[in-house]
Amino acid sequence: MTDGLASEFVGLARAALLLGPALLSMLLLILIRSTPRQATAVMLAALWQLPALLLLNLVATLMGWWRFQEDAAAVLGLPIDLWLGWSLWWGPVAVLASRKLPWWLVVAGMVAADLVSMPLLKPLVVLGEHWLIGEAAAVLFVLLPALVLARLTEADERPVLRTCFHGLGWGGYMLLVLPACVLAWEGRDYLDALAQASPLRWGLALAVGLPSLLIGWAAAHEFALVGRGTPVPYDPPKRVVTSGPYATIANPMQVTSALVMASQALLVGSTAAWTIPLTFLVFDGIFAAWYNRAHIALALPEDWQRYRAAVGDWLPRRRPYVAREAVLHFPDAGRDARVLAWLMRHAADGLTIEIGPSQPTLRRQRLIYASSDPDLDAIGIAALGRALEHLGTVPALIGWTLRLPGVNHLVEFATWLLPLRRLATRGAMVLDATDRR
Repeated sequence: MTDGLASEFVGLARAALLLGPALLSMLLLILIRSTPRQATAVMLAALWQLPALLLLNLVATLMGWWRFQEDAAAVLGLPIDLWLGWSLWWGPVAVLASRKLPWWLVVAGMVAADLVSMPLLKPLVVLGEHWLIGEAAAVLFVLLPALVLARLTEADERPVLRTCFHGLGWGGYMLLVLPACVLAWEGRDYLDALAQASPLRWGLALAVGLPSLLIGWAAAHEFALVGRGTPVPYDPPKRVVTSGPYATIANPMQVTSALVMASQALLVGSTAAWTIPLTFLVFDGIFAAWYNRAHIALALPEDWQRYRAAVGDWLPRRRPYVAREAVLHFPDAGRDARVLAWLMRHAADGLTIEIGPSQPTLRRQRLIYASSDPDLDAIGIAALGRALEHLGTVPALIGWTLRLPGVNHLVEFATWLLPLRRLATRGAMVLDATDRR
């Protein structure tokens, strides 16, 4: 193929790979009527694709699975038009098609389309020897999660799992998509900018960004666990959430997201990147205020008015807003339990301390947090986390962390191992004493 023909082929292929999925998406949206929740599921599937595909392409380039023809209109080696078309193909098209066809048939059809078309797209796409491994990774980590997220959103099920998807997706936008796009507009490479950042910039960015990510994730988890909803405005909680980070500030996810974006701008040393947190705060401040007045304030007027009278949008409270009474039950009267109980009794707001035998239905002695709001009841390490929220500031941050999925299970496992280690140590001492005799 001559250079002229190759150039014409690449241009036609790129136009088809963008316009084809776009037109098919619009056609399916017209033919397949959607409820507001189903439309939200389609939107979320499309939004999942952008960070997932960009990360996938980075890994594919590093592993030698494939690479795209070099192009000025690209972000981290992924042409923007192909990126958008791919997102529409594996997002809205896949979700809408799966409403009429079995999901496995949709996945099989899209995999078959890739197997046939990708080898034919040279020189637009240059495939490596093991590109089929990349195809399998793409299906497992990009296509299937989008279908699962859409299905759970349509059915309004598993809010914690849905929130995990949203957290990963939004983290991908903050840490990858947005800064990479801004730096590409400046003519810089995002990975090179990260590699060239000084230790001082890295230290400042991590000092601001990591706690912000933690608080934002804790707020999103509270939406799911207590509010039985997600941070997405069109898939919101079913009640006014006043616990967790929301006991301190009304917009914790907005504030922490802006701080993470600011830490990224500081890290890469980009003036244009500072427009990301500023634009986000302006837009989200206007949108969040409108949404709260138009929806939450009308649906739950009394709860919303009480909460808003006590907690501000952007400035955190010195002490947490405690809209509940709770009892923290210590299972025994050991020395450690008495010391911790004394501290909690004298420092915590709205918390009563009890010490005594644990409930007989529990297999082992555990902390129990019983609240006047049953949605906040907790056992074990999660109970300690809930109790620490009554203290505010740093203890509250520790409490939010202890209740996060993964962290909670890890700490619970560690506390479960401690009695076993003590028992093993005592057994070894008895055996050693016996041997000496």
